Amino acid sequence: MKINVGLVGKGNWGRKIENKLINLSNLKFVCGKKNKLISDIKKNNIKWVFVASPNDTHYDVVKKCIQNKINVFCEKPLCLSYHKAKKLIELKKKYKVKLFVSDLYAFYSNKIRILVKKNYVFRSKFVTGEDKEYLFRLMYHDISILYNFLKSNKILKIVKNENINKKIFKVEIFFKKKIFYFEYNLNTKQKRHHINKLKIKTGKDLLGIMIKNVLLKKIDFNKNNNKALFIIKFLNKIEKLN
Repeated sequence: MKINVGLVGKGNWGRKIENKLINLSNLKFVCGKKNKLISDIKKNNIKWVFVASPNDTHYDVVKKCIQNKINVFCEKPLCLSYHKAKKLIELKKKYKVKLFVSDLYAFYSNKIRILVKKNYVFRSKFVTGEDKEYLFRLMYHDISILYNFLKSNKILKIVKNENINKKIFKVEIFFKKKIFYFEYNLNTKQKRHHINKLKIKTGKDLLGIMIKNVLLKKIDFNKNNNKALFIIKFLNKIEKLN
């Protein structure tokens, strides 16, 4: 039997999630504003709310759902602040609900298994206007892919270089035995994404696979939450650099 769910967010990514939910669940409502959210939840006997609203709204929307004892799937990042994200994790424990933070590359089959002394991460795409959230939009995924190494090793130094006019952003992270060079070019129509020589590209329906696993609760939710907290804290550290 399909589960009753609701969706908050009518943007491009929200529409992608909506298309998956139509097949995988009983999608009862899609709203762009949170003021009707609780009445929609109660009226439709909702079990899960999917949050794909702008990043700076995640905290308030997720908090409201948790306090009404509703399971939440939140698009990454859970919050832009580690401390707020931690509060939500504590809150979901208090109300005994499930919380999942979107992590597409946890389902990616071509995992990075071999890292060398100098590692290069590159991604390029075209973004109109300024992109002040490249850390949470793009680098978040790369930190997710490299999570097992990064969580186990101490950072010695971080260097950040942002050319806002050219939309080229570089971050160098130094560890005892390895260096990671991250570069994001948001001013080219040629889409590329690779880590060292591995192209990060797949034809699999990662979004559909992830949503299905969440709804069936075939997920280690605590592991997911801890990983989300780590990535946000990691990116906050980079964000604060001048």
